Amino acid sequence: MGQALGVEKIEEILGGMKIPSAPAILGELNEIMVHDEPDVGLVADAIGRDVGIAASVLKTVNSAFFGLKAKINSIRQATALLGLLNINNIVTGLALKNSLGEGEGVSPPEFWDSPVNVALVSAMLAQRYGGIQPDEAYLLGLFQNAGEVMMVQRFKDGYLNTLYEAREGGLNQTELENERYGTNHAVVAFFLSKGWGLPEHLCKVIQRHHDASNFLQEEGGAVSLDRTLMAVLKMSEHIDACFWGRKENSEWMRHGDAVLSYLGVSSIEFLDVTDDMVELLLMGQE
Repeated sequence: MGQALGVEKIEEILGGMKIPSAPAILGELNEIMVHDEPDVGLVADAIGRDVGIAASVLKTVNSAFFGLKAKINSIRQATALLGLLNINNIVTGLALKNSLGEGEGVSPPEFWDSPVNVALVSAMLAQRYGGIQPDEAYLLGLFQNAGEVMMVQRFKDGYLNTLYEAREGGLNQTELENERYGTNHAVVAFFLSKGWGLPEHLCKVIQRHHDASNFLQEEGGAVSLDRTLMAVLKMSEHIDACFWGRKENSEWMRHGDAVLSYLGVSSIEFLDVTDDMVELLLMGQE
């Protein structure tokens, strides 16, 4: 096994791009969660000490997407109803947004909303198609495009133009980024996810999420945890694109057939799934 790269070496590889460290609250929650029977009260207390995170957690869990019948007024109540893993994932997403938001640069609102959309949909599709844990699918959705935020903070409007060219021109985004910047957002997100302690197999899917067709066909397309995670992620990305009005997005046109073939899902069935998920996302905006 090769020697682990230090932060300085990673930042050198990424052209001096700073990789934010995971905030203290996540370390505190991880220490609680490793116990066989984590204490709900300790989790609630840890989150409650960060007023900003606590307020955002309550706003998130009270959104229409979670479909709770009554309004949640406390972190302890939210944790009891949604479970420790769900609350931990919500906190991780909020902490990621806060950490990346500290840097300078233009960050369109879509950069913050899309990861949450993809994470929520991924968790729901994980339950529908089985074989993968919803909490892992959620984390994958949160982190897979975090590198885009870091790239726009590093390269400003130049990167936004690159992103626009790739999306509107149907170009391979990571190839275009490699050509212009010597790295790409998937590699950046890979190092970020490793630094934040995500499981190795999630980091691998993040690194290759723009190479989905090849990834899904490896080993004869045999069903595996990683490939199912990739398929669910790409479906969720497309659903988010439809939410923003980009139904004919080039990424889905490039990988959609491979995704549906791997899962054994017809295009008609997926149209119905897409409509259902977009409706839920729209309800979550209310």
